Amino acid sequence: MKNAYFVTASIACGKSTFIQIANSLGFKSLSADAIAHQILDENALELAQIFSQFSTLNLLKKDGKIDRKILGEIIFSNKEAKKTLENFTHPKIRAKILEQMQILDRENKPFFVEIPLFFESGAYDNLGKVILIYAPKELSLKRIMQRDNLSLEAAKLRLNSQMDIEEKFKKADIVIKNTLSYADFRQECVRVIENISKGKA
Repeated sequence: MKNAYFVTASIACGKSTFIQIANSLGFKSLSADAIAHQILDENALELAQIFSQFSTLNLLKKDGKIDRKILGEIIFSNKEAKKTLENFTHPKIRAKILEQMQILDRENKPFFVEIPLFFESGAYDNLGKVILIYAPKELSLKRIMQRDNLSLEAAKLRLNSQMDIEEKFKKADIVIKNTLSYADFRQECVRVIENISKGKA
């Protein structure tokens, strides 16, 4: 799809901030996380039954939706549970993303698709260019600990469940570094988005 730009990164690098900036400049976007949350809630009862084999904790909140914090704790400490969740949700997420991408592509204007595990999944290869929001591992760890109030060990578990950021760096079409101030990052994001809208990226 000639108008699709995938936005990926490691945890706490600034993917969502890039999307907010693009949206503020009038560009449309899709979020794999938002679609994943929707799918979790739509299939909450079934997932609670499936995950009862991995934990005695109740996955359902009072409103009948999935408690994502508890789910996260289970899958980040159990590879089999993580694989089970991926096998259940990924095909559903991909189908929904592709359906919405086709609608946006018909508008013939660049749009952005935020997919945290773009390279890990391999499910969207050759469907558009890839923008990587880059921060070195040490900085990401610091940000995760501050943002999610996690210990260093818990932050490492989350980060190490993804492909190393330096590997992603080699594979991306466009790299935006987020290592300095928000103002610097925003300026670089705006420059890249303007180049994309002019057909220069």
